[in-house]
Amino acid sequence: MTKGNLNDLIRTEANKEVESQPSPSAKRSKETNATLQAKINDLTAELEKTEKNGQTLQEKVISLEEELKEHLELSVSLQQLQQQTEQLESVLSEKTTLVAQLSSQLSKTETELTEKKQLIEKLYNQIKTLENSPTATPEPSAITKLLPKKPSLYNFEMATLARYIAPTPTPTELTDSDIGWFD
Repeated sequence: MTKGNLNDLIRTEANKEVESQPSPSAKRSKETNATLQAKINDLTAELEKTEKNGQTLQEKVISLEEELKEHLELSVSLQQLQQQTEQLESVLSEKTTLVAQLSSQLSKTETELTEKKQLIEKLYNQIKTLENSPTATPEPSAITKLLPKKPSLYNFEMATLARYIAPTPTPTELTDSDIGWFD
């Protein structure tokens, strides 16, 4: 109901009251008109208050709808973030397992390398010892003992070859930097 409709309704009711009264005096009709006008003013003020309250409530409803929309958007974003977090946790778990496997393999490889390094050091020390030790004269081989009794060119060559003693090799020293893995 609008303000104009309410005013018309109030005037119509006031006119009915005035018409139904038996010949009122002029003073009384002025009071009735003044009373009716005051009632009209009061009702108009109440209507304006009601309209303002309705407008305020409508603004609050719009505001609440906007907040609800924001909350729904935040909820969707939160769900997406939760899914991403779950995926990242799964990937992290896989990577942790892989790191554990690689760590185990690295430990095994380090153990193997340590064993090989020790073996190489042992062999290197044996080589050094052999290089530094005086060379023993080789005993005559079985070939020189089996010389035939008949001299011939073949027998002469075989005897010369059997008695041939190779010169002792010059010792070479390998330093740790030459080898490279003892750094």
